[in-house]
Amino acid sequence: MNYSELIAETAAELTGLENKQKLVQFEKRLRFLCLLKSGAAKTPAAAGAAVGWKLRQSQKIWQLYRVSGVSRVLQKNQNWQSGKLTLRQHQELSEQLAEAGGAASLGAVQSRIAESFGKNYTIGGGAGLCRRLKIKLKTARPVNIQKDERRAAEYKKTLAS
Repeated sequence: MNYSELIAETAAELTGLENKQKLVQFEKRLRFLCLLKSGAAKTPAAAGAAVGWKLRQSQKIWQLYRVSGVSRVLQKNQNWQSGKLTLRQHQELSEQLAEAGGAASLGAVQSRIAESFGKNYTIGGGAGLCRRLKIKLKTARPVNIQKDERRAAEYKKTLAS
C-alpha cells in the first residue's frame, strides 16, 4: 500500500501543522502521518514505533485519519468516561455509602453497585472505582479490653465542667 498517495496533505503542510501544536499527542500524530507521507516509514506500525507507539495505537490513528482526515486526528476525545458508571451514578454511590457509614468490604461495594445500578464490577474494578472516588475502608481503632465504659463516661462529665 502506498501511504504517500493516501495522505492528501503534503509533508510540508503536516510539518507546519506539527510545529503549531501545543499538545505532544497531536505533534506525535502529525509526525506519524508525516513519516508515512515522506516514505521514511513503510507501514503504520513502523511509523508508530518511530514516534513511540505500539501497534494498536498506530492502527487507531491511521483508521481515524482514513475515515475523517487530519481535522479529526487533531480533535480531543470529549466523550471519555472512566468506568461503567456515569458521573451522576458516582455521586449517588458516594451518597449511599456516606449514609450507610461506608462499606465493610470491596464485596459490599460490588454488590451495592450491582443492586443499585445493574453494573457488574470485579473486585479489582471496584477497588479502582473506590480509589477514583476517594472511598476508603473505615476501620475502627483498637480498644483496650480493660476499658471501663462507666468510668470513661464519668471522666468526660467531670472534664466538661
